[in-house]
Amino acid sequence: MPNGPTMYDHYQQTEGEATGVVFRVVGVGGAEGRSPGAEGAQPDTAAEVTLLRITDEAGNREATGELRHVSRARLDRVFTPASDPSPRFELPDYLAGLLLLAGVALAVHPTGDRLGGAILAVGGAYLLWRRH
Repeated sequence: MPNGPTMYDHYQQTEGEATGVVFRVVGVGGAEGRSPGAEGAQPDTAAEVTLLRITDEAGNREATGELRHVSRARLDRVFTPASDPSPRFELPDYLAGLLLLAGVALAVHPTGDRLGGAILAVGGAYLLWRRH
């Protein structure tokens, strides 16, 4: 079992301007882009880890595409292991989406009830709007 970070591990920054932000490990490699086993690579303590920012300071998921390359020493000093943040959409969101889709399907079906479908669709859209 490796004692360092592995792909898809999550870390939360505890110091600096992005305190509270959660990152996912998307790359584990040696110094200067060489893999740890490559000839001439630095020891594991000097290897770099590539992190992808996946939340804001409040813990809400966001897709920034921001990458950070940090040494393992800095990772141990400035970051702590974290759990995978909750998904952006929870069960009530999926149910409201289903209600919206069912309403649209009912309203546009040739033998469907247009008024009933419209009510379901508006209800689902309203629930999604209120939750976000």
